[in-house]
Amino acid sequence: MPLDALFAVLGAALLHATWNALMKRGAGDPLINSCLVAFGGALVGPFLLLFTGLPAAASWPYVVASAIVHVPYFLIIGFAYRIADFSVIYPLMRGGAPLITAILGAFLLGENLTTIAWCGVVLVCSGIVGLSANAFHRGRLDALGLLVAVTAVAIIVAYTLIDGLGARLSGSPAAYVVANTALGGFLTVLVALAVRPADMVAAIRSHWAMGVVTSLMAMLGYGIALWAMTRMPIGVVGAVRETSVLFATVIAAVFLRERFGRARVAAAIAIVGGLIAIQSG
Repeated sequence: MPLDALFAVLGAALLHATWNALMKRGAGDPLINSCLVAFGGALVGPFLLLFTGLPAAASWPYVVASAIVHVPYFLIIGFAYRIADFSVIYPLMRGGAPLITAILGAFLLGENLTTIAWCGVVLVCSGIVGLSANAFHRGRLDALGLLVAVTAVAIIVAYTLIDGLGARLSGSPAAYVVANTALGGFLTVLVALAVRPADMVAAIRSHWAMGVVTSLMAMLGYGIALWAMTRMPIGVVGAVRETSVLFATVIAAVFLRERFGRARVAAAIAIVGGLIAIQSG
C-alpha cells in the first residue's frame, strides 16, 4: 500500500473515530444524535453537489443502494451507543467487517492480496476485536449488545462493497460520497421523523450545528477511503480504515474516562503490526 494512501486512510480513520465519539458524548439520546448526523448530510449535501457535480450515471444504482443500507446503519450505531460503552461496542462493530470484506472482495471481485497483506488484514482485525473482547468477558457487554454489533458488521460489509464499486464507476469519489450522504441522510431523517418526530425536531432546533460538523467530518473521512478504494483492493482499504478503533479507544480513555488496560495495549500492538504488514505487502 503506497505511503500516501496509508497516511490518508489513517487520517480518515481518525476522523471517523472523532465524529463517532462526538455522537456518543453529545447531549441527549445517542440514537437521535446519530440521526442528527444524517440530518447534517441531508442539509449540506445538496449544496456541496453544486461544487462536486453529480457522479457518473453508471454509479447511481450504487448511490441509491448504499443510501438505503445507511438508514439501518445510522439507527443501529445510535442504538449501540445507547446500550454499551463506546470503547467496547465501537471496536466490535468495526472489527469483523474488514476481514469479511477482504474475503468477499477476493471471491466476488477477484481482488487477490499477497500473503503478507492477508496476514496484515488478519492481524488488524484480531487487534480490533481484541480491543473490546476483554470487556465482553468481564460482563460489560450483554447478548443484546453482541447481537447489535454483529448486525452492524453485516451492514458495514454491505455498504463498503457497494460504495467501493460505486466510487470506481462514479468518475469522482467526492461527488459519489456527497450524493450518497445527501440521499442516505434524507431517508434516515424521514424515518426518524416518522418514529420520533418530537425528539428529532427538538434535536434539530437545538443541535443542528453538531449535525453539520459531524456530517462534514464523516463525508471527508469516507471520501478519502473511497478515493483509496479506486486505487487498491477494497479489503485492504477497509482494514486500514477500521484502525479508527485504535483512535476511538484512546479517545474513550482520555475524554470518556473509559479504562485502557494491558489487553488493549496488546491489541493495539497487533493493529500496528498489521498495518506494517499491509504496507509491506
